[in-house]
Amino acid sequence: MTLDEAAKDYENWVKRMRERYGDFKYLAVRSFQQRGTLHFHLLADLPAIPRTELVDGTFRDIWGLGSVELKRIYSLPMEERRNKLKLDLIKNLRDFKTDERSYGKRLFLQSKNLIVPETVKGNFYELMEKWRSEGYVPKLMDSRQFPVEYLRYVQLETYHLKK
Repeated sequence: MTLDEAAKDYENWVKRMRERYGDFKYLAVRSFQQRGTLHFHLLADLPAIPRTELVDGTFRDIWGLGSVELKRIYSLPMEERRNKLKLDLIKNLRDFKTDERSYGKRLFLQSKNLIVPETVKGNFYELMEKWRSEGYVPKLMDSRQFPVEYLRYVQLETYHLKK
C-alpha cells in the first residue's frame, strides 16, 4: 500500500468516525513498522464512545484495516520535557521524515478545526525586545538542539507569553 492509498483510507476513517460519533479534533503522525507497513498514531478529543461499542468491536471495525489500540488521556502537560506522549510523537515524526518513502509528504495530519498555536520566526533578540515592550513576559517552556547538515545544530525554543 502506498502513502497516498493509506492517506485515503485514513480520510475515509475520519469521515466514518464523524458520521457515527460527531465532530472531533485530531493530530496524527504516521510511521513505518519494521515490516514496512504504515502505522498511525492519533491524538484526538473523541466524544464519548459507548463502552459496548469498545467491547463488541464496533469502534475497531470502523477502521477495518487492522488492530486499533485506544488509550484515554485526561491531562496532557505537553510543556513538560519528559512527557512520554510528546517524545513518542516527536520520535515518530523524525523516523517518518528520514524514511525515503515520505519524501514530499506532509509530516503529520491534522483536522481543519484544530486550533494551531501561532508560530513566530525571526531574530531572537528583536522578538524578545518586541514582546517585552508590549508587556509580555516570555517563559521558556522547552529548549532543544537538533543536529543538521552544514550547521552543527539548530536550536529550537518554545516560549509561553503572559501579560
